[in-house]
Amino acid sequence: MDALSFESNASEAATMSKQITGINQVIVNQLNTAGAIDAAIAQSLLVTPPTTSETLAARITNLLASLLSVWLSFFAQPIQCICSVLSGLRLQDLSLSVQQMDVRAEQVAVLVRQTAALQTRRLDSYGRIDVYSTQYTSFFNTVWLILNDITIGYTFGNFLCDNHDMLARLLRTSVEDILISLPQYTLRWLDSWPGGLKLNTELSRFYSGAFVDLVDVWGGVLRHVIFPHLPTIVYVFGLVSSFGALISKWYGGMTMAIALLYDMLVLLTLHIYVCYVIAGMIYKRVLWATGSLWRLFRGKRFNILRNRTDSWEYDIDQLLFGTILFTLLAFLFPTVLAYYALFALLRLATIVIQASLEMQLAFMNHFPLFALVLRVKDPWRLPGGLYFEFVKVTVTEIAPGSGADGSSSGLTSSEHPPTSLIPILKNQPATLGMIFFQYTRLWARLASHYNPLRLFKSVLLGTLLVPIPRHEIRYDKVKKS
Repeated sequence: MDALSFESNASEAATMSKQITGINQVIVNQLNTAGAIDAAIAQSLLVTPPTTSETLAARITNLLASLLSVWLSFFAQPIQCICSVLSGLRLQDLSLSVQQMDVRAEQVAVLVRQTAALQTRRLDSYGRIDVYSTQYTSFFNTVWLILNDITIGYTFGNFLCDNHDMLARLLRTSVEDILISLPQYTLRWLDSWPGGLKLNTELSRFYSGAFVDLVDVWGGVLRHVIFPHLPTIVYVFGLVSSFGALISKWYGGMTMAIALLYDMLVLLTLHIYVCYVIAGMIYKRVLWATGSLWRLFRGKRFNILRNRTDSWEYDIDQLLFGTILFTLLAFLFPTVLAYYALFALLRLATIVIQASLEMQLAFMNHFPLFALVLRVKDPWRLPGGLYFEFVKVTVTEIAPGSGADGSSSGLTSSEHPPTSLIPILKNQPATLGMIFFQYTRLWARLASHYNPLRLFKSVLLGTLLVPIPRHEIRYDKVKKS
């Protein structure tokens, strides 16, 4: 009994000791946590709180950072589009002078190649005569074009150098009157309800003020940057046209003067192009919004996934809101159209002048002068094909039984001797259509691009009016030779 009681007392004591030990451990953990919290609070009290100015500066910095991120995200796509467009452009597409240098380098390369081919043909008498004739004509035609270009350019360059002051004054007066004063006067005239045309007053005032200021800004740039150096620019144009060929084969000549004049025209009319792009962008957006609202009235919408117009049911709130927007656009559209038509006409006039200069440049670079002279002087040296010419000849008959001792001639004559047709192979000279085939294709491309109906449609739809791409009116002699 004593042993059993002793064992039971020992087990109870062990259980009580475990419980006491567990309670003490929990209390110790709580005390440790409380001590850590107390130490953290004491350490935080030792730190100096930020002042009001530091808090305000931090808030302003965060605000500026957020605004900068929003600004970058807003302009990221347009900047990316501009960079992608500029990366796809070549320097030849930006400047006609650079393209003219490339054309002259191409002509020199073709001359070197054809010189070697002609020398090989002289040593080899069994070469193809048609290939030799083509290379011979092309070689001397290119030489004549370059010599004529240098000669005309020398004369024109001397004229520019001798009269650079007078030409600079005339050019400055023309630019200020036509490109600066005339657009500003027309914009103010549109803002004053011309001919009873009642435009929206607020929108017209905004258009007129914005475009007048833009033209005035570019006019100030021209007056302070370009006009003071205009006599020097004209004199340099004359030097390049006269003596540029002495420096290098790629410079000089009348073609280089035309190319420089083209680039200068683009620079002087830059403000008109910018105003046209802005007005065209607004016009196209208004036209697109009007078309969308018109589909809304008809209960339709454009399905961009299937690229078609589908039927759709709109709520009464959507129809009411669409009616309000359509009424607003209907009253603002005449004002937008008037200012867009003004700059579209100015842009069209600029494109006509640019097309004339490009045509003249193509005429001087690729005119078949030598071939035309050969066609007039000796057309047989320009083979354009072969043909048979039938010649009628008289056939003589020998009488039967005639001797060979001379007692009889052995020939019989009759009133109607027999005849026969003999084919003779002859060379057919090249026709004028074959000589001017380049200009036939060029005229077809120009007529297609500058078709009045196509231009009128582009103006109505708000499509950007651009000159014809230069690679479409350029005759690539490297590939053709």
